[in-house]
Formats: sequence, C-alpha cells, structure tokens
Amino acid sequence: MIVLCAGGTGGHVFPAEGLAAHLKKRGHKLALFTDSRAMNFVNYEYFDAIEILNVKRSNIITYVFTMLRGILKSLIFFHKNRVNLVVGFGGYPSLPGMIAAQLTFKKTLLHEQNAVLGRANRLLLKFAKGLAISFSQTNGAPYNAVWKGNPVRELVHVAMSKPQSKDPNRFHVCVIGGSQGAKLFSEIIPKALELLPEDLQKKLIVTQQCRHEQLQDVKTFYEKLGIEACLESFFSDIPGKLRNADLAICRAGASTVAELTCLGVPAVFVPLAISKDNDQGENARLVVNAGGGWILNELEFTPPVLAQLLESIMNNKKSLSAMSESIHHLGKPNAAKDLADWVESFSQDSYL
Repeated sequence: MIVLCAGGTGGHVFPAEGLAAHLKKRGHKLALFTDSRAMNFVNYEYFDAIEILNVKRSNIITYVFTMLRGILKSLIFFHKNRVNLVVGFGGYPSLPGMIAAQLTFKKTLLHEQNAVLGRANRLLLKFAKGLAISFSQTNGAPYNAVWKGNPVRELVHVAMSKPQSKDPNRFHVCVIGGSQGAKLFSEIIPKALELLPEDLQKKLIVTQQCRHEQLQDVKTFYEKLGIEACLESFFSDIPGKLRNADLAICRAGASTVAELTCLGVPAVFVPLAISKDNDQGENARLVVNAGGGWILNELEFTPPVLAQLLESIMNNKKSLSAMSESIHHLGKPNAAKDLADWVESFSQDSYL
C-alpha cells in the first residue's frame, strides 16, 4: 500500500488525488491521511482507506497533544497494513503520518506545490528519499529535487480536450475567489467594472464566485450596469468555465496556477497577503516573469487601479493572445503521470 499525506485544503489534496488517479489505475492500494476539511470535496473512489488526522493549533499544548495522537494513529495503521511507501504533499496535517513513517523507516517522498518549499516539507526533507517540485525554480529546494509539475484534476483534462468557443466581440472574465478571495473580489471587482467605459462594459461576460451572503447584491449591481454575469457561490466545473475565458482574476494558490497554465488563461493575480513565506506571491511572480499575467497586491487592488488595468487589457487583445501562449508554455499537463512514474520507481522494492 502507498499512503498519501496531505493538508486538508484543495491546494494539497487535489495534487494528491491527481497522483492517486494514476496509481489506482496501475493496481496500487492507496490510503489518504488528511484532516476533516478535505472530507467536503475529496474523491473517495481513489482511496482504499482514509484516515482523519486533525492537528489543532489553538495553543502549544493542544498542538503537541493532537500531533502525538495523529502519530500514534498513523503507527497503528502502518502496523495493520502493508505500507511500503509514504508520500507527503505538505501542510501541517501531513506531519503525523510522515513523521510516523520516518520513525518506522518507511520510504518517504515529498511533493511541493508552491514556488517556495513549505515548512512541513522543510522539516521532513532530511530523511526523505526524494523531493518533486512543481516549479523549476523553487526557493529552498535542494539541487537534486526533480521537476515534475503539479498534478491537476481530471476536470482540467476534460476541459482541455474540448474546443474553445470564444466570441471575438465579447470579453469573458472568470473570477475565482474561493474562501480566501470571494469576499474581497465581490467588494472590489463590480466597482472596478463600473468605472470602465460603457462600450467596454457591454462587451463583458463575467463568471464569478461569490460568497452566498453577497450573491444577490453583486447580481443586482451587475444588472444595473447591464453586464452579463453568471454568479454562483460554488462552481462544480471551474476548469470548464476557464476554458473559454479571456482573463482570470484570482488568488495565486499552487493548484489555481497549475490549472491556468494547462488551460492557457492569462490572469490578474491577487496573492493572499497572509500566505506563509509569500508562497502565493512567488507563484504569481514566476508566471508574470514568463509573460503570463499581472500581479496586484492587496493594498493596490482597488477599483481605480483594477479598472485602469482592465481597460488596457481589453484594448489590447492581440497582446492577450501572446500572453495566453506564454502562460500555456509553463503548463505541465502530464504532471500526474510523471509523478506517478517517479513514485512507482520507489515502490517497486520489496515491502518493508
């Protein structure tokens, strides 16, 4: 059995699922160690077992207690199952399973999604057999790290297989908020679009994630402006929406960046200001340096600044096409397969 350990956010779980999909097809038994947050969206069909390891950080005593409890739970699982390899995808909930694996001399591998090596992976790196990275330039990664890319969801591959259907006379903006961006984007973006010239407003098609409590207010605002908009608190197929978008406005989480690069959608990135080690800022910077987007930090993300940028973008669609090519060249759509090949090369030895 191969165990995948991942933090409970989509940024950690989606790459683990991407790997699991390929390993499952190859006949491997798989387990996922994560926390309860992931139970809202995890794809159960990929895993033979799922262990919930909730590490609470309200205070140091609670943190140590829940960490030790998670390590003990992991040790019991390893004892009951023939585990020969454990792969960590970062996030503090990945630590109990990974520490237990290293304490019992299981082979461990790491995958880093961001352009900055995360703290959990830094802690575990010394005793890991290998590290796979998503960006060729990853701060803190050792020289022997292997560049495999960041696995994307199957929905991305489905979207990539479909032909684009863009109206050359319209401009489709897809706003991906998620829990960390929907509130801010709902407050700023409608006001920015209100500042655009009327002829540009009429060209707009807006697809936007909003918090449930803001949904009606944003919808009413767009209706008054005469802007065609599709608003939901949750879209089940974001890659499908992005496939036909001219521009995305989004955070710069690793999974978001990976999906945009595979789909070739330029973006205005608004990195999460409180992200540890500025990982979102570094993710966005690498895309922008390659000519695939723009960065607005949270302090400069205001209606006038965004409106000015959007007006410039909408008046230069030829330039936007070039940027689409630039960001697409960064994509590694075969990352899940390549990562599975790499992981499988370590699992072919006899079971420990």
